Formats: sequence, C-alpha cells, structure tokens
Amino acid sequence: MRVNVRVPFLLAIALAAALLFAACSDSDDPSTSGGGDPVVETTTTTEATEPGFAGEVLAPIQETCARCHTGDGPGTPHLRLDTVGDIVQNADAIHLAVSTGYMPPWPASAESVAFRNDYDLAENQRNAILSWASFDPTADIPHDTPVVSSAGIRRLTDVDAVIGPVGGYDGEAGQPDEYRCMIYDPGFTETTWITGYEFVPDQTEVVHHAIGYLAPASERGTADSLDGQHPEQGGWPCFGSSGIGDDEIFLGWAPGQGPTELPDGSGMRMEAGDFVIIQVHYHFEVDAPLDQSTIEFDLAEDSEVTDEVRVISFVAPAEIPCSDDEAGPLCDREAAMAAAIEKYGHDGVQADDMLLVCRQRASDFAHMTSGIATSSCDLPARSSGTIISVLGHEHELGASFRMTLNPGGPEEVVLLDIPRWSFDWQLNYYPVEEIRLSPTDRVRIECSWDRAKRDPDLEPAYILWADGTDDEMCFATIVVREG
Repeated sequence: MRVNVRVPFLLAIALAAALLFAACSDSDDPSTSGGGDPVVETTTTTEATEPGFAGEVLAPIQETCARCHTGDGPGTPHLRLDTVGDIVQNADAIHLAVSTGYMPPWPASAESVAFRNDYDLAENQRNAILSWASFDPTADIPHDTPVVSSAGIRRLTDVDAVIGPVGGYDGEAGQPDEYRCMIYDPGFTETTWITGYEFVPDQTEVVHHAIGYLAPASERGTADSLDGQHPEQGGWPCFGSSGIGDDEIFLGWAPGQGPTELPDGSGMRMEAGDFVIIQVHYHFEVDAPLDQSTIEFDLAEDSEVTDEVRVISFVAPAEIPCSDDEAGPLCDREAAMAAAIEKYGHDGVQADDMLLVCRQRASDFAHMTSGIATSSCDLPARSSGTIISVLGHEHELGASFRMTLNPGGPEEVVLLDIPRWSFDWQLNYYPVEEIRLSPTDRVRIECSWDRAKRDPDLEPAYILWADGTDDEMCFATIVVREG
C-alpha cells in the first residue's frame, strides 16, 4: 500500500519577546563536531573575571551571530549587530539568547553522528560571552568598529536559472500566520538535472520560512485551478501542505540557511513540464510590498550526472490521549478525528494511515494519560546509496526526537538525536562520514510529546496526526544519493 504522506514543515521562527534571533545553519561548514545539549544552565561564580572584548568576545560573535545579524543577513529584522556599539547596546539580549541555549541554534546532541554544519559555540566561547555580558559590558575598541562575519554569506556558486513566482503574494499587516502556495515554473522542455538550489526571500521582514515541492506536469491543471481561486492576492492558502496530490518535498528554508549544493555527479531530476510549488509562511507584523521571493537553480547536463538524489520519508504514529486531569468531548479520539477532518479534510488527517503503516492500533497508546506520550516505528530504508542529510519533524508538543539506523544490531548508528525538541529549530543535518544505506536496512524513528507544552487556552482534546499546528506528527526524511 502506498501512503501519500503530505507533511507541513512548520519551521516558524518565533520568540515571545522582542529578542528574537534568526537561525544560522549552512550545509558546507567544515566543522566536525557532533553537537551538544542546546540548553545551557547558567551559574553564578564569585571568582569570575571580565574577559577582554576584542580578544574573547568579538571573534566568536563574528564567527556565529554576524553571519545572520549584519548587513542584509536574515536576522537583521530582529536584531542588528553591524557595529561593536550594537553588540554593547544589546548585551542583555545576547546574554539571554546564549544562556538559554536559544542561540546559536543546534538541537542535535553528541549522541548523533558528527555533522558538518554545527555552529554551536565552544564552551570557552560561550563562557567568555556570558561572563562579559554579566558584568558592566564595555568594549576596549571603538564602538563604530564594523562587525564582519568571518564566514561570510554563502550563495549558490553557479546560478543557471532564477525563477520567480506566478504573481507573487500581497499580504496585509495584521495577518499573524499566513501559509501561501505559489507556482514557480522553470519552463523546462526536456529532462533537466538540478545540482544545487537556494530559496532567496524577497520581503525578509515578513517571510519566516518556506517549503519547496517538486510537482509533475500532470498536476499543473490542479495547481492553476487553485491559483485562480484567489486572484486578489496571488497564490492560494495552503496550511499543512501544497494541496497538490502528487508532489515531493525537496527544499526547506528558514532564516540563515544557506544553499544546497549536491555532491559532484548527483542531481534531482525534473522532466519536461514539471514545476515547483513554494509554500511560504508569512507573518505580517509590518506592512510589506508584494513578495516575489525567488528560487535559484544550478543545472547540469545529462552527462554530468551519474547518480540521482532522492528524498525518503519515515513516519511513526502521533497519538496523545488527554491526561488524567483533563476532560471534554474532544478527549474522545473519534470526536477529535471528526473535528480535524472538518478543518483539513481527510487528506489532512492521516492518523489512521500512520497506524496502518506501522502495524499499530490506537489502543496501544490508551494508557499514556500522564501527559507524556511516546511513539516508535521501524521501517525499511527502501533505497540504496549514500546519506546526504537527515531531518526530523514534530510540532509544538514535541519533547524529543531520535532516528536510528539498524537499531539493536551490530551496525547500529544514531543518525539524529534531539533530546529537547525545539519547534523553532528544525534543521537539515549533514553527516561528516559516509553512511551507506541499503533497501534491507531498518530505520527507527522515535518521538515523545509533552501536553504541558500545549496552549492552556485550547479545549482539552485527544491529539493525533493531522496538519494543524495544534495537532502533531512524527516524521523524518533521509536524502540519499543513489548508486
């Protein structure tokens, strides 16, 4: 049985205070650290000494924060660190973000394989910044000294096509969370190989994240019909997924993420007439002009591509009963299911499909009434090749995530371990070492959820797999270079 898993990558970047920083991750960073616990406990010492700013504070800020929060970086709408004076002025905000582990974003733990895109601060760097910000923060160099990212801002090295949306989207201030899908037509008339791609946001103050779907030519009529229903603003509302029946996720963008450049000799195939749908999450805190964000493609000739790149998805059920101290009509699973279907339609509520795929039943989760629920599923890898990247996905109740290759066997590998799930940081992770995948391998994904993280103003309800932010999922992808 083929289950069409249509999953929203809800990567909305939100912090309740005005101290929001934007994420920074880049798949080509040479770092080989396996990551660390993203939550940092702050301590008070009586013998701490204030570090020198130029020697101990500025350098790590230029290595990490500056790549997003200077110039036209994606974090500048939230915080600017263009000069040393900006750093001094925002010392309290920097201390808060670093001490809580919110910045720099790196949820993966050291139990994961080593990744190439780890931008976490080293312990001595973190301690130096916190110590400096804890004192009366000053700088021993002029405040007008420019802050320059030591890593620079990476862009796609060879751009062969820049594709804009059909129309674009014109939203209005006061729309808190708008998910809009737009058609991007590259106009390919023959088989074309994509070897690199990058989403380039236009109106950065309102574009919070984007998901890209490859869609076959056979679905163009459906997309045009959806697009034509909302000519006044452009595109169509698409909370949860693209709304197209046969599509494949290939791109996930959040502020600070760099381009994807596939390994030499590999690429993603697009046939004549195939097109792209980009789902953009807009948050109109301010008024903004028409958004015409673009996609850039690096293309290759047939002779340059020997291996195809594919995205493989893995799922586990999401079944979270009401806790013992909750009561209400929606605590009944069937009632909750009916309410979700009314909102999103049958395609947007796949709880029963997930149980079927994993050969489980809703009754297997009925005892999880303490407020904490867990789920696990082992599935065949279904493909062969070398792993390029891995990703995990849950919604706001997520507490932990883990993906393991060949669990319990002599060749067990923890592909990704996130002990404290963060809805705000759902990153692509690129292993340092070559990891081979074969169709007979098993992939286990495990998720846990905590009902204490649920908005207390919401009516008590049984939570199951559906497209809403207040619903849940347990989902993962592995990008594989076949061959």
